[in-house]
Amino acid sequence: MQQMAPAGRADRLERMTNLVLVLLETPRLVSLREIASTVEGYPEGKEASRQAFERDKRALRELGIPISVEPLAGDEQLGYRIHPEDYYLPELRLDPDEEQALSFAVAAVQLGGAAGRDAVAKLGATGEVPEPGLPPIAVLPSLPALGRLHQAVRDRALVRFGYRGRRREVEPYGLTFKLTAWYLVGRDRTAPDAGLRTFRVDRFEDTPGLGKSAAFELPAGFDLREAVRFLPWQVGGRPAGPCGDEAEGCGPPPVEVTMVVDARLARSVVATLGAGSVEAWEPSGVVRLRIVVPEQSAFVDWVVGLGDTAEVLGPPDLRAAVVRQLADLAARPRQATDLASVPRSTPNLPAPPAVSPAPTEAGPVADDALAHGRTLPPPHATAGDRLNRLFAILVYLARVGEARLADLAARFSVSETELLHDLELAACCGVPPYTPDQLIDLLIDEDRVVAEGLRELAHPRRFTPEEGFALAVAARALLAVPGADDHGDLAGALAKLETVLGSSRLAVEVDSSPALGPLRAAAVSGEQVEIDYFGASATEPSTRVVDPYQVVVREGKWYLDAWCHRASGLRRFQVARVQAVRPTGRIAGDVTSLSETEREALSRPEAFLGASEAVMATVVLPSEARFAVEGLVTSGLVQLGDGRLAATIPVSDAEGWFGRLLLLLGPKAEVIDPPALVDAGARAARRALDRYSR
Repeated sequence: MQQMAPAGRADRLERMTNLVLVLLETPRLVSLREIASTVEGYPEGKEASRQAFERDKRALRELGIPISVEPLAGDEQLGYRIHPEDYYLPELRLDPDEEQALSFAVAAVQLGGAAGRDAVAKLGATGEVPEPGLPPIAVLPSLPALGRLHQAVRDRALVRFGYRGRRREVEPYGLTFKLTAWYLVGRDRTAPDAGLRTFRVDRFEDTPGLGKSAAFELPAGFDLREAVRFLPWQVGGRPAGPCGDEAEGCGPPPVEVTMVVDARLARSVVATLGAGSVEAWEPSGVVRLRIVVPEQSAFVDWVVGLGDTAEVLGPPDLRAAVVRQLADLAARPRQATDLASVPRSTPNLPAPPAVSPAPTEAGPVADDALAHGRTLPPPHATAGDRLNRLFAILVYLARVGEARLADLAARFSVSETELLHDLELAACCGVPPYTPDQLIDLLIDEDRVVAEGLRELAHPRRFTPEEGFALAVAARALLAVPGADDHGDLAGALAKLETVLGSSRLAVEVDSSPALGPLRAAAVSGEQVEIDYFGASATEPSTRVVDPYQVVVREGKWYLDAWCHRASGLRRFQVARVQAVRPTGRIAGDVTSLSETEREALSRPEAFLGASEAVMATVVLPSEARFAVEGLVTSGLVQLGDGRLAATIPVSDAEGWFGRLLLLLGPKAEVIDPPALVDAGARAARRALDRYSR
């Protein structure tokens, strides 16, 4: 067994590793001149070494390594060091089962990016690594601002950002995922009443800035789930939250409304309103609701947007208001406008992209890049990426003592050649004078790596805001799944994280359904089942025989990915629309029988698959309605010369969700292409009126 020999020419990874060791181990401030003259790998010349150091400092800070800059006596004026208390992760005291639970949570909840995996790697967990390609249990959207906002919630730091055309200063009380989006809840100090508001994070106009920690106190009795309001008529007398946090004043007295929603949207509506709104469920899947409505006009708009899936039973005047609005929309004349006559500030509307042949049962198609199954090649690992990975490997080696090279490569998702190269460089790293006793002590014997005396690198580093957020979300998402053990290893790990790092005040809400348990069991056992399914535009359920592949939370809703024998193709079914599940006793087909394109479709993060029958519809709508369609457009929104917007939306269900979308957008929205969809909104209004006239 021999110590790894120095690799000769130092690369940036070696230089950055040396820099961290020097700044972490020094008991005093170190000047740039000392760094350039003593840290192995810096170029000669004052300006060259300064530029190299600034690049390294910036890269290390991006990795969450806190390089402190402080005044220094003498000509240099500034000195640098890494304070150990800022660098090291506090002792979490996770037991092996809790570490394992966190590892599987990160593997099972797809959030985008590598932050969750990096966080688990930092812990140096020695348990089993989840298999690559493990079927996800939940897929949630990720946004760059979420890590910073989560940190602000934990630190009770003020957040400043642009939202709906003006600057906000908000006391962040919590983050929640609900109904397909992330929301920040807090007190808006810039609002006229300085009241509680709900902000949709993907509508922030810039990167949020954070103020000092401990800048406010959380109100006594604050309930994050109760605080999030989505519908403008839910908050007494004025719109609030993402639907209209600018409005002030009071409306008419609240009224109690009774209504019914059929099985197509029943569970979705209940998820929006809350279980307390349910008066009764019928065996057919219809739900009867009783709700208090403070803002009647906004309520009428919302009910009209449900189309023929819902009916207001009382009071009579509110029912009449819904009927009048539907009648106005049904009577709208067929538009004769064509594309060429639409005023616009750009030369042409976006050309409709081609659509993937993978069909859907749930709604609009995916975006163009995903629909074609295109994937970008993985980016070349930067020195920062390699350093992050190397530190995690050293923490792991410090815990296990030694490991097979192949096992290390598999655990950290790197080739054996890359791993060996990085470990060889690490063996050249240390602190001046770079004698053997001051270097990282790594040994290799054929296919094994042995670590001894790793000193400071044996301790886990603090999580970045993104890593802390990813861990908390993964745990919260799995604990939100029906049947999760609220007192098990994952809950215990999350409690320890929040005890040490601060309460995250984070909620992840997903819907549920009576069909969920049987479908998940069938997907696990590989049994073919027969389901009764309510399609988006159907008036009664259809019976399907399906081979279930996976049941996954996508955008807050449960979906079944299965081979449908009736359609002879891959389908994604919304579990809330499954009315019954019956076992057939037959073994389902295996995922390996699918084509490569179909298998790739199963891993897509969006809730919908493409549809061969989809057509591209061009809709012109008021600019204030952009939020209703921004998640549906395939090629962005186009600003027209008259202030309106043009959206190109793929449509595979003109008589279902698309018709309801047009009712929700109201009379100012206009379909101008293709001709067959120009009066889709009027048709949807007439179908809804038929329900009221029965």
